Amino acid sequence: MTWESLAPWIGICFTLALSILVPLFTQIANNSHQRKMQCEKFEYEEKQKKTKAFETFLSDVGGAITARGYVEKDALMQAGGALHQLYIYVSSEWYDDLDKLTEYITNFQWGEARALNQKISRMISEELNKH
Repeated sequence: MTWESLAPWIGICFTLALSILVPLFTQIANNSHQRKMQCEKFEYEEKQKKTKAFETFLSDVGGAITARGYVEKDALMQAGGALHQLYIYVSSEWYDDLDKLTEYITNFQWGEARALNQKISRMISEELNKH
């Protein structure tokens, strides 16, 4: 066999290989990009939920403590819900403070609750400023 007789077959094999490999590599790159985009979207949504929980805590719990309990029962229930929602988004180091704050609010110890709420509010600020 001579080079002239093999050249067309080599060209056909090369073209066939490219027609299979190029779409395959394109699909792999697209799948990788889609996974990356989904992860970024998930992280963004989780950050939004965490921020919303922090904002709800600051407004509901802070409002109830500032009013020293002179709010409707529903407002105190919302404050309790906002306080307990933080357990989802914070590390276990926060749990003791959150437990104490719950105890202070349920026992109407507004002075202690106010001081602890300020501490937790600062911790929230630090947490939000990390990212």
